[in-house]
Amino acid sequence: MNTRTLPVSLSLLALTILLTACGEDVSGGEVIAGGIGLYLIGSLLALLVVVFAVLDLVKKPYSIQKKVIWGAIIFFIPFLGAVLYFVLGRNKREVF
Repeated sequence: MNTRTLPVSLSLLALTILLTACGEDVSGGEVIAGGIGLYLIGSLLALLVVVFAVLDLVKKPYSIQKKVIWGAIIFFIPFLGAVLYFVLGRNKREVF
């Protein structure tokens, strides 16, 4: 298995495990727990996006000023900052 596909494989495995009980009949209390599970899945996916953005930022040969600015954006606006980094920060043209 390629090391680049390992995080994707692990996240798909975790998502599969979390979604295995979706077809069962649930009582009122379990419906609330199912909602918490959906928030957990969304939070984990958002965390993965932020982690991949930080790792990509560290690996890129940008100037220290650009790395500090994008790092601050990702830190203070976690999910939106990471998405903005992938949309704007990785382009060939300079954003900052």
